[in-house]
Amino acid sequence: MDNLLALPVGTMLASEYRLERVLGAGGFGITYQATDLPLNRSVAIKEYFPSDFAAREGSRNVRSKSAGHSEDYRWGLDRFISEAKTLAKFDHPNIVKVYRSFQENNSGYMVLQFEEGRSFKSWLDSLGRAPSQAELDQILAPLLDALQVIHAQDFLHRDIAPDNIIIRADGSPCLIDFGAARQAMGHQTKTLTAIVKAGYSPVEQ
Repeated sequence: MDNLLALPVGTMLASEYRLERVLGAGGFGITYQATDLPLNRSVAIKEYFPSDFAAREGSRNVRSKSAGHSEDYRWGLDRFISEAKTLAKFDHPNIVKVYRSFQENNSGYMVLQFEEGRSFKSWLDSLGRAPSQAELDQILAPLLDALQVIHAQDFLHRDIAPDNIIIRADGSPCLIDFGAARQAMGHQTKTLTAIVKAGYSPVEQ
């Protein structure tokens, strides 16, 4: 994927991770496939990059687009790192594993398990027919169990869609891309509108 806002292929992060390619980009961040050099394994790395109010300075550093956006940018970065630490506590077979988080380039990064497989959207398209109830149950039941674990920690994903669910080779699902996740904090009045996904986000969001 060609993305002019993404870090260049070959960029080193935290002196341990070499970026190999861009996997995807959304309103809240950019996801890369990378090589964990010390452990010689593939990982996914999510970079905090809220496109509504962030810009790339040179080839690496991220900054707010203007002084007026700086408070929102910093608030979002703090939430991103906080969420990464929360997600790292989850140990569930159907939730992508977060290995670590760190700050660099005036941005934040999550290092996640790289899940082999294809998106639920791609899986549906490949069927060429409507899925059977048994096929849907095999996917939805584990995801509902994963969501129960997430919600028990007062955490909301808010970006569940066919392209954020990976179907592994064994048919099991994995919920990925928590870049739009938000802790359920009713007293927090400041919001980030960039996390809305048309067709899937609830109306009140």
